[in-house]
Amino acid sequence: MRRNLENVKHLLDLVQAYADQHGVLYEELAIKWQESGGGRPMQESECFYLVALCKQAGMLNESVAPFHGGRLIQLTWSGHEYLDAKTIKPQI
Repeated sequence: MRRNLENVKHLLDLVQAYADQHGVLYEELAIKWQESGGGRPMQESECFYLVALCKQAGMLNESVAPFHGGRLIQLTWSGHEYLDAKTIKPQI
């Protein structure tokens, strides 16, 4: 599977949009990913692959949800920096 930087940004945008102070449940993120295909469903396997790559790159962190035991995904400082670099236009 190839890394698609547009989908990396999309994944990080989803995490930012749906995470609370603890993060977003991995299962909920996968559902949001599949629903966000804009006409064609996004593949769950690509979501899992990109989460793993983003964790490896230090853009996402994974923890265990208190009282639930599910996996929580949250943006790291590096993940926020990546999003800012891709979305904030420099002022001239």
